[in-house]
Amino acid sequence: MTHEKNLKPSNIPSKQTIVLRTKLLPQDILNILEKKKTSLFGSTLRRPKSSDVTVETPELYLEQFVFVLGHYEIDFDRDTSYFIKVDPDVVKVTIGTKTFPILNKSGVWKKFGKKMKEGVGITKQDLEIKVSENAVKSMTDSLYLDNNGLETAFSYSTNSDAVENYAQKILDVNKGHIRTNNLTDDDIFSKLAHKLKDSLKHDLKINREEYVVTEFREIFVPIYETKCYDNKNKVAVARIDAITGKLI
Repeated sequence: MTHEKNLKPSNIPSKQTIVLRTKLLPQDILNILEKKKTSLFGSTLRRPKSSDVTVETPELYLEQFVFVLGHYEIDFDRDTSYFIKVDPDVVKVTIGTKTFPILNKSGVWKKFGKKMKEGVGITKQDLEIKVSENAVKSMTDSLYLDNNGLETAFSYSTNSDAVENYAQKILDVNKGHIRTNNLTDDDIFSKLAHKLKDSLKHDLKINREEYVVTEFREIFVPIYETKCYDNKNKVAVARIDAITGKLI
């Protein structure tokens, strides 16, 4: 496929920053861990007693998810073949100025001027017509990336009642506890472009292509993190969703 090494979007919207609202307090997290802290150590039969596990005060982190939505349109030429059935006595077919041989049942080309022995049940032969097509294809897709820059699922609501009203203020207050990926905006757009083009074949001649980013957001999800210690000084890090209270 002939194309730019890194396809650049022709239009990029301003990045929207969203911070999801924290629904649980540190004490809520401690109460959740009181029932689940022993599961962080060993198997069911070898877990320590609940009284043997110490939990530090949970700390809140804001972890970045990036969402990008884009549209890709491509006008291209491709080489392909069409197979049609012809009568068994046909040796060759001429279309315009081009002549096409017949493919017999064994998968080899029938020689011009040589009669093919007709077998039982053979009533048609295959004619392969090789052509060059011009086609236009449009695709729209999206992806979420986590704070490690890896594609991930995203199940949180971003409705108005689920987000902070002053996102930047919350980020400023928690600036020491923010986790973001190391990708540049161009890296992110390149990942989406690759996903959009992944279904295309590689033997295309591109006449025109257009890539537009229609939505670009970063969403910060609150996560509590704390260290737990058993009576043998083994350490386990507990991560709890500050919205749902689930251990992750």
